[in-house]
Amino acid sequence: MPTTWPESVDFIRLQIQELLSTEFDQVRYGDVSMAYLLAMVIVGAGLVTIVRLLLIRRQHARQHSGHDIAAKFRRGPVIQMLYHVPNFLLALAVVALLIAVSDPFLTATEEVSGDVESRVRIDLVDTSLSMAWEFSNTDRSRAEVARDAHLEFLEMRQDKNDRVSLWLFSSYPYMVDDFVLDDEMYYFQVMDAPYVTVKILATEPGTPRGQFFVPDGKVQIIPSEGTTNIIRALQSVTRHFDQDEAILGSGVTAHRAVLIITDADVDEMPEAEFAALNQRNIVPYIIYINTTAARAARLEASATPPLIERIREFGGDYFDVTDQDSIERAYQAIDEREAVRVELTHRALKVPIFSRFLLVSLGLLVVGIPAGFLVELLWGTHP
Repeated sequence: MPTTWPESVDFIRLQIQELLSTEFDQVRYGDVSMAYLLAMVIVGAGLVTIVRLLLIRRQHARQHSGHDIAAKFRRGPVIQMLYHVPNFLLALAVVALLIAVSDPFLTATEEVSGDVESRVRIDLVDTSLSMAWEFSNTDRSRAEVARDAHLEFLEMRQDKNDRVSLWLFSSYPYMVDDFVLDDEMYYFQVMDAPYVTVKILATEPGTPRGQFFVPDGKVQIIPSEGTTNIIRALQSVTRHFDQDEAILGSGVTAHRAVLIITDADVDEMPEAEFAALNQRNIVPYIIYINTTAARAARLEASATPPLIERIREFGGDYFDVTDQDSIERAYQAIDEREAVRVELTHRALKVPIFSRFLLVSLGLLVVGIPAGFLVELLWGTHP
């Protein structure tokens, strides 16, 4: 059945209200690569058109034909501006269309009730200065490699009902969020977290001065930072586990894990802290950002960090990112932990909003195309 005019007006008004109420700083994009590809195609077509107009003379045209037009008979600045308004509207329409193609969405939560079987874990991410240095001649920082491995791990763990808390550490530990069960929300918390938290971003010794591999938006400057204190970080997460167990009830979370993402370039070996975790049945796992080859080449000696050499003494294990199967083994190790029953209070939802930008693009085209015909009729043949 065809839509009536009042229904169409209400639909457009609702879409405009939703667009105006959108919190753009909360928008995420699911397929940015497609938008980049289309943008490159459009820019390429524009450049080819410009080159063609500049280098190839139009047919049936002769240089110096016609006569000069006096300045008073030419388009004034106001008319010139109005003449190019349709082109501006077309450009905005293309931008809005590219945003729509990139699959923009918002995350929302809904309240639910019930119990689920879950595995309890703290993800402890190393954001010290050494993580800002290059990963084995790749033009990528160790932190970026670590983040990609962490996100790949989280993708594998989706729909497994993991109850996870995110922590960052350098000189001091920082809790990003308490335990959550929302896969979508947690994934974007990890993705948005800074790569490094440092007092000052310095280059790796022996590399060119001013050579950095971390984008400015992924660096968080904190005056108190500057070292890699894993002891203080493990003490904090152990206390957090104890507080969580007290909230849920004694014995409820008997089997837990802490996943440490690090290059293992730590200040001290946390033997007492690993022993405390072992007493609580908390298994430490390390996703190891392995730069051993590059370090050994500089030091002319084996440089396997003590943290990696001794992790298995405390019931834990490590997974080398240079090994293609390591992330899958980390997934299996976590999956083997005994699940506990916890109450589910809310979950994340993905709310697509591409239609809002698509409507803007269509609206600009509806206005811009007739406006282009109109200005061409009025001023197209005018000097």
